[in-house]
Amino acid sequence: MPTNRLRPSAFVLAVAALVLGACTGTSAPTATSTTDGTDPGIEFTFGAPADPAEADRTVEIVASDDFRFDPATLTVVAGETITFQIVNAGQDPHDFTLGDQVAQDEHEAEVADMGGTMMHDTANAVSVDAGETKELTWRFTQAGTVLIGCHQPGHYAAGMTGQITVQA
Repeated sequence: MPTNRLRPSAFVLAVAALVLGACTGTSAPTATSTTDGTDPGIEFTFGAPADPAEADRTVEIVASDDFRFDPATLTVVAGETITFQIVNAGQDPHDFTLGDQVAQDEHEAEVADMGGTMMHDTANAVSVDAGETKELTWRFTQAGTVLIGCHQPGHYAAGMTGQITVQA
């Protein structure tokens, strides 16, 4: 009597096909698709993660429970590397996400899909518990606007955003 069992090699090929199929698509890679912030295959349209030792300066950003970043606006020059020192001065968790509007929208949806649980740190985002300070170092590669957002439930909608102007 014939059986419906897959041979191990057929099973491995089937799994590989599913994984490769899930990894392809027509959209460009986004800032929220990395898990540990070190994936060299991730490309960003608004810059790149950098080594803190290469920072031109450090900018302290305070995240507060009144749904604000301070400062909320910043000007940098294309080619400049900034270490952001994100201080959570509140009692609620916050995050600090760099990205264009598409990246911010995707991150907001991702957090909502996870039921509001805190995200793991990525190349362009850090989650900061109450009273904690974290750093994120970023090299701004081209002129334009980069947005800052906190995507803890309700924070982004309440206006916990900022803007970085990158001058040529």
